Amino acid sequence: MTGDAITTEPPAPQWELAAPILEFHDVNFKGTGETSIQMKRFTGALRSGELVEVELERHHNPRDLVSMMLGLNPPDAGEVLYDRQDWLGTDYPRHFQMRSEIGRVFAGSAWVQSLTLRDNIQLPMRHHGIAETAAKKKVAHWIRRLTGHQRAKVKWALKKRPNVVEPSVLQLCQLVRAVANGPRLLILERPLRFLPESLYDRFVSAMDDLRDAGTAILFFAGDRDEYQLKFRKPVNHWRIVDGAIDTHGRRRP
Repeated sequence: MTGDAITTEPPAPQWELAAPILEFHDVNFKGTGETSIQMKRFTGALRSGELVEVELERHHNPRDLVSMMLGLNPPDAGEVLYDRQDWLGTDYPRHFQMRSEIGRVFAGSAWVQSLTLRDNIQLPMRHHGIAETAAKKKVAHWIRRLTGHQRAKVKWALKKRPNVVEPSVLQLCQLVRAVANGPRLLILERPLRFLPESLYDRFVSAMDDLRDAGTAILFFAGDRDEYQLKFRKPVNHWRIVDGAIDTHGRRRP
């Protein structure tokens, strides 16, 4: 045959075709402290089923930045959208519903000290209209899924207040709380800081299953071991350059 061969572009990865869950349009953000992560005219998106890692140095604190993403602190300029809706105005019922679809593991303090861990975990679900029986089933499922040989410790800890529970168990309880309601967006701030390495495979498997169900995951990784986790590909990277988020990161090989 003669003539020019017909060429086609390879299909886009499935996550690139998915709907954006979290979007940033020309966002500036400074935060409140020297360790806050900034944005400088940042534009980017996190899509359904996508996992983006942000590698943190020891001094980085993502808390201010994440609070801005969730509409708790306004950006200095630009637009932040969750599910194509902004956080502006006083439509608090809409904001409340939006946040009910977001799970978060905090890098710092994460608990109401006057409540037991069970109440801490179930309280957000009760606030968002999940029946107590359903909430208990969801929590029990994720305890079985995530905790492995630590399960007995976690079950004991559920009856206790946070100040008497060891950090590794608190971290597991944070993970359970963040994923129990099947979030559309999951934001992880150093989620493995106190987690036993023996549970890393359970963590990875759970995150990949959530992605298969459509959850978008933003993973602020705070320890070198976390960079070696074998998530299902693709895993995309945003970098921190001169203290600010940059989408021109590398894709993990």
